[in-house]
Amino acid sequence: MSTEKIHNIVFKQIIYLMYTSRSFGISPRADMVSRVRRNAITIKISNIIAYTIATLVSSFVILVTKNAPISLLFLDLIIFANIITTGLNVVFFATNSDLKTFLLTLPLTEREINIAIIRGIFEFFFYGFLVSVILTPIVVYVTTLSPLQAFMSELEVLFFFFISFSLMLILGKRIRLGIASTLFRIGTSLIWLLFVILPYGLVFKDYILPIYLLPIFPFDFFNIIGIILSVVYVILSLFLAYNQTIRFLSFRAITKQSLKYTIRLESPIIIYLYKDIRGLLRVPQASFLLTIPVFALIFSFFAPLYSIFYTIFMITTSSITLILLEASGMQLLLTLPSGLRSSYLSKFTLITLIYLIDLLIFSFFGHGFTALILLPATLASVELSLFISYNNVLKGKGIRIADPISLIIREIEINSIVGIASVLLYLNVYSSLIFSIISLILITFLSFKKIK
Repeated sequence: MSTEKIHNIVFKQIIYLMYTSRSFGISPRADMVSRVRRNAITIKISNIIAYTIATLVSSFVILVTKNAPISLLFLDLIIFANIITTGLNVVFFATNSDLKTFLLTLPLTEREINIAIIRGIFEFFFYGFLVSVILTPIVVYVTTLSPLQAFMSELEVLFFFFISFSLMLILGKRIRLGIASTLFRIGTSLIWLLFVILPYGLVFKDYILPIYLLPIFPFDFFNIIGIILSVVYVILSLFLAYNQTIRFLSFRAITKQSLKYTIRLESPIIIYLYKDIRGLLRVPQASFLLTIPVFALIFSFFAPLYSIFYTIFMITTSSITLILLEASGMQLLLTLPSGLRSSYLSKFTLITLIYLIDLLIFSFFGHGFTALILLPATLASVELSLFISYNNVLKGKGIRIADPISLIIREIEINSIVGIASVLLYLNVYSSLIFSIISLILITFLSFKKIK
């Protein structure tokens, strides 16, 4: 069996792990297993739709700014955010020991298996890659009638794809825990900085970057130096992607030595809090949560009111992947007295503490009242997010966010409460507060009834 065939098996096996609860130690439902083929097609179609829309939106921005490379930052953001956010989850399940064990039973060498895994991972982004690479130069040429801008835009898209794929492999590997490793994993949060910069960067019509930014973003400079530097950046990013792929192929799991430990009687919530905090330092998909107060402080200097809503968005988004802190331990939680509820409350408590820290920061900048009014709505959205994650896993459905559209739908689901509360806040403070408190009570009641 060749790697050309086996990579499709790997692709579907990763989907099986993501769209069932097998990686959490829970036997998947039969209907979930039978839907793997349909989910694979859905993921491909979702990527085609998402990247097509992102490219067309960028073309609309080009008509306003008259500058293709700057306008394509929207598409670059989609590429970067999708590959890093979704890719970390894909790599997490691709390195699952059950998958590796299954593949080792096939008549293939370990290197062939590793190559198949890489190709299986890339399959999640392949059709989005094709859409962007093919459609971008066409759209840019139609809107600008400039072959040079079309060429530079193509280089820009290639650069962001290669860089994003490289970072996904770097951040997705399980490296030994330490201060440097922890900071490196938490550094995944830098992706979200683009979400703040972008709205302000696209409002300038006929905006031209100053010459001193040429080494940082050469794709917007249509001279010989800009062209040469852009080509060099693409080559270097391709080399980085190749290098990280080789490193990923040679990656080996490290068997940890047994450690001495002591047993102390503690409150279940305290124990789970300690476990989840350590998990945040190990799991890159969830580690971003720890950096939210830092970003809240930084953004408060530039846009204090905007930083509140942005911080809430970051908190609710981070709550989606907190379920990964349990991994295969979910089955063990089901055997412990109130284990599942203690795990749930631990994550909810951790997020609440982080928001309270943010609340102190916002108070210092004079917007503490707004953040306080939105506290119940934020907690309600977080509870809803945790409830959906736990409920999906318990039902054998997995995390179910392997494509851009699924992630967008989940974002809409969990942020709807905060969104309504924010609109009501500007109409009437009391109506916003009443709506938020009622929503929090209802979701808390539902969560405690279902998660025991």
